[in-house]
Amino acid sequence: MLSAPEEFIWGNPNPKELRILLPLAFPECLRLIDGLAGLATLVSESDPSSLEEAGSWGYEEDGFFYPFLTKGSKIRSRLEGSKSPFFLPRSEEVQLFRDNSFGCLLSPVLLDGRMLGFFLIELPNPAEERQILLLHLLCQKVARLLKKESEPSTVYKLFEDTSPDPLGELIFKLGNGKNSQLEKFKESGSICISGPASSGKKTLAKWIQKREFPGRPILTVSILPEQPSKLEKALIDWEKMAESGTLILENSENYSLAQQRILFEYSQRKSAKSRLIFLENSGKKSTDEFLYFRSLLSENKLELPAWKDWAKSDKISAVRPIFQEVCELHGRPDLVLSEDAIESLVGGISCQNLEDLRNAIEEAVLNSGSGEIRNSDLKKEGSKGISLPDPEDLDLRKAVEAVERQKILLADKLFGGNQIRMAKALGISRGSLQYKLKNLGLG
Repeated sequence: MLSAPEEFIWGNPNPKELRILLPLAFPECLRLIDGLAGLATLVSESDPSSLEEAGSWGYEEDGFFYPFLTKGSKIRSRLEGSKSPFFLPRSEEVQLFRDNSFGCLLSPVLLDGRMLGFFLIELPNPAEERQILLLHLLCQKVARLLKKESEPSTVYKLFEDTSPDPLGELIFKLGNGKNSQLEKFKESGSICISGPASSGKKTLAKWIQKREFPGRPILTVSILPEQPSKLEKALIDWEKMAESGTLILENSENYSLAQQRILFEYSQRKSAKSRLIFLENSGKKSTDEFLYFRSLLSENKLELPAWKDWAKSDKISAVRPIFQEVCELHGRPDLVLSEDAIESLVGGISCQNLEDLRNAIEEAVLNSGSGEIRNSDLKKEGSKGISLPDPEDLDLRKAVEAVERQKILLADKLFGGNQIRMAKALGISRGSLQYKLKNLGLG
C-alpha cells in the first residue's frame, strides 16, 4: 500500500481524498523543497469564495499568521495575479515565523485563471531554480486533481442534457401528478406533497420548482420558529434569501395553530411573496388544525406511494439517476453498477425507501476499489446517510454529521481501517474516532 506522500505524488486521488492526503503528505513535500515551515491552502468546500488551511508543518503549537497575505493586501493581490512561484525576502512587511528564515516562496494553485489556493514555504536561503520548479510542479499537480471537482464528466453531461431530472419526473408520475396541478401551483403559489418518510417528497418539490420556474432560487426549511412574531420575521428573511423564489416547508403536519394561521395569511398575499411547497408525512394527523390552512393544503395535493408499492421497473428507473448523481458527486464517473447489484437494491430488504437506496449506493461508491460495483459490494443491512444536504437546506446538524461520515469513510478507505492512522489524518484522538464510528453507525 502506498504511503500518503506516494499516493499524493504518484497517485490520482479525487478532490475529497486530496483534502485528506495533503496534510499527511505536506511535511515530505516541504522536505523535498528544503523548507523550514510552510502551509498549503485550498478553496473552502463550504464557502467557495474563501480559502482554508489544507496542510501545514513547522509551526509547533504557536500556529501561524501572515498579515501580508490578508485579502486585499498588496502581496495577496500579486499572488492572485501571478502564474508562477515568486520569492519574498524577509522585511518589515514580510514577517515570517521561523527566526532563521531568509524569506518565503509563494505560489498560487491556478485552474482556468482562478486561484483555488496557494502554497507558502519559508526558506533559510534565497530560492533556487530547483525549489521554484518543484513548487510549481506541486501546485500544478494539485490544480489537476481539483479539476475533477470543477468539471462534470462527459457521461454526466449527456445524462443531464437528455433529461434534467428523471427521478423527479418518475416520482411525479407515481404520485399521479397532473399538469393541471402544476398550473394551479403557478397561479396560486402553493402545493402540498404528502407521502411516507423518504418517499421522494423533497426531490419532487425541487423538480416542480425547476420545471415551472427554472433558474429561480429555492430554500428548504425543516423547523419553524414557535413564536408568531419570529415566524413572521423569518418568512420575510427567507423570502429575501430565496429572492422571492420558492420555500420548501417540511413536516407541515406538526405546525401549531399559530404557525398554520401565519402561513395561510402569507399564502393569500397577492404580490411580492415566495411560492410555498408544503411537505407532509402521510399517516400523521395534526394535533391542531386551522381549517383554512388544511383546506389550502387539500386544494392542491400530490400523494406519493411507499417504496414497497413501487413497481419493480420503476425502482430500477430510480436506481440509475441516483447512481449517476452519486458517482459524479464523488468524482467516480468511471464506475458502473452490475445487473446483480441493481437486482439486489430493488429486490432486497435492506432498502425500505429512497433514502436507504441512496445511502446504500453512496457507501458502495465510496468503498469501491474497482470499476464495477457488484452485489457483494453492497451492505446487506441499512446504511447510514453520508451525502451532504443540498446548499438550500438549512439543517446544520445533518450537514455536520454527513461531513464527518464522509471524511471517516474516506480515511477508512485510504488507510485500510487502521484507526491510529485514520485518527491522525482526521486530526482527532483514537478514542474520539471510535466514539464517532459508533455514533454515526460506522463501527
